[in-house]
Amino acid sequence: MKLSGITFFLFFCITLSAQNTQLQYRFRVYLKDKGNTLSLFSEPEKFLTPKAIERKKQQQVKIDQSDLPISPDYFNQLKNAGGKPVSYSKWFKTIVIQLRDSSQINAILQLPFVDSARYVWRGIERNYRNPVRPRLGWPDCPEESGEENGFGLTEKQFALHNAQQMVLSGFTGKGINVAVIDAGFTNADVIPQFGDVNLAGFRSFVPEGDIFASSDHGTKVFSTMAANLPGVMVGSAPSARYYLLRSEDVVSEFPVEEDYWVRAVEYADSIGIDLINSSLGYTAFDDTTLNYKPESLDGKTSFMTLAADRAYEKGMILVTSAGNEGNKPWQKISAPGDAQHALTVGAVGTDSLIASFSSKGFTADNRLKPDIVSAGKNTVTISNNGLLDFTNGTSLSSPFVAGLVASLWSVNPSMNRAEVLDIVKRSSDRYNHPDSVYGYGIPDFRKAVRVVLSKLETHEKLVAEDCFSISRTAKNSFEITITEPDFSFDAYTVNVLDESGNLIAKHEFENEKLTVPVQQEVKKANQFIHFVFKSPFTQKTVRFKL
Repeated sequence: MKLSGITFFLFFCITLSAQNTQLQYRFRVYLKDKGNTLSLFSEPEKFLTPKAIERKKQQQVKIDQSDLPISPDYFNQLKNAGGKPVSYSKWFKTIVIQLRDSSQINAILQLPFVDSARYVWRGIERNYRNPVRPRLGWPDCPEESGEENGFGLTEKQFALHNAQQMVLSGFTGKGINVAVIDAGFTNADVIPQFGDVNLAGFRSFVPEGDIFASSDHGTKVFSTMAANLPGVMVGSAPSARYYLLRSEDVVSEFPVEEDYWVRAVEYADSIGIDLINSSLGYTAFDDTTLNYKPESLDGKTSFMTLAADRAYEKGMILVTSAGNEGNKPWQKISAPGDAQHALTVGAVGTDSLIASFSSKGFTADNRLKPDIVSAGKNTVTISNNGLLDFTNGTSLSSPFVAGLVASLWSVNPSMNRAEVLDIVKRSSDRYNHPDSVYGYGIPDFRKAVRVVLSKLETHEKLVAEDCFSISRTAKNSFEITITEPDFSFDAYTVNVLDESGNLIAKHEFENEKLTVPVQQEVKKANQFIHFVFKSPFTQKTVRFKL
C-alpha cells in the first residue's frame, strides 16, 4: 500500500526470537460452503448488532446467507491439518491460514470442505513488544481566530466545498456511525485534541503490532474528520460516532493485507457502521509476481474491490482514496478505487487545481473514476505528537470529503445511501462534463444540503417525535415541547433554518417549552422553514410549510 505521501513512524520494537526466523507462508483458503450454520439464519442477533439489523432494514437490505458466520469446525479442522488461522471472510467464504512449510497446503487442499487456495504472504513471524509511549499535553497551537464558529486553518478547505453553512447550521455528522480503516493510529488514544471525539471502539485485524503505535497515517486521516478545535482546526464530521480499524501491516506488502481489510469491512457491517473511509490502496507487492496490472482495475479482480461493492450492497457508503500515482509510471487509481459503488476521491488544492500526484482514471473497463475530488494538498492534519501539520495525499482528500458526506447524511439519516451519493455527485462542478482527472469534480455541499432538505416530509400544523413535539400556535410562531426530558433542559437546543439551510436563529431551552417566533421578512422570503432539534445523543430535522 502506498501511504499517500504521509511519512509514518514505527514506534513499536520488533524482536525476532531464534526459533521463529524460519520463512513462513499464508494462504487464502476458499471454502465450498460455511458448514452447519444455516440454523442461525432465524437468529441474526447472534452475528449482527441491533444497530446493524436496524441499518439493513432502513437501507432495504435483506439479511442473507453471506451474513452467516463460518462454522467453528472448519477452523478446527484447518488447525488439525497444520494451518494457523489468521483471518477470514464470511462474505466470500475464505480463511487465511499460516503454514511453516508451503508444501503443507497440499494436505489442506485434501480437506472435503476446501475448494482451492491462493498464496498471499511469506515472511518471518514477528514478535512485538508494546512500546512505552509519552504522555502528551496540549501543544502550542496557532492563535485562535476569535470567532466561536471560526474554521481557523481549515477555512479554505470548507470554502472549497461551500460547506461552511452546513456546519454552522448544525450538520456535523451527529447520528452517523463512521469507521476509519487504516494502517494504524499512533497516539490517537492519548492526543488531547481528540479528547472530545465520540470514539465508540477500535480493533486491529493485523496479527502483529499495536493499533495505537504502528503508524500515524491513520492519526492524520482521522484528524481531518474528527478534530473540533474552533478557530484553529475543524474536522468535516466532528459529531459523528467513530470506530478505528487497522488492516494495513506497514512492515511488508502482500495481498494478505486485502484479507485484513475485507475482514475490517465485514466487522464494520456487523456493528452497524453507516459510512467507511479507507485511505489505503494496492498496486504492487514485495513478491512482484503478485502485482496488479492496469487491466486488473476492472471492478472484479481485486479482493478488496469485490468487498467494497459488497459493502454498498450491505447498506454502507464506502469512501476511498484514488491513490498517489498520478505523476508516477502507474498513473492510474489503485484498488479498491475501481469498485463501481465506492466513492473514489482524487486530490486538489484549495485553489481547485488538481494535485500532480492524484491518480487518474478511467478503469480498465472504461468506467469513470475518480468520482470526485477534495482537499488533498496542504491539508490540515494532527500528527502523532499532537502538533498541527500540512500534509499531501489523496489519503487526506478522501476522509475530509467522507466527513462532509457524513455531515450531509446527518440532515436526514434515514435517506437511502444511493440517494446520498447521487446528490453529492450531482452537486459537483463538473457533473455535466466529467473527466478521468477530476471525475465529477468538487462537490458543493450548500447545494447538496438544499436538495436533502427539500426531500424531507413537509408538515403544516403538528409533529410528534419520540422526545419532542412541534406545533404551530399562530401564523408567526411555533411551540416546541420536550416530551420526555432525560437531561437538564439546557442540554437541548433548536436551530432554525430557512428553506435553503441557512441558519436564522439558535435557541436553548429553559424549561420544557420553547416559543420560536418567525419574522415577517423570513416568511416573505421562504415557503418553508426547518427546525433542527438536538439532544446530547440525538438530532432530528423537521420541515414546516410557512
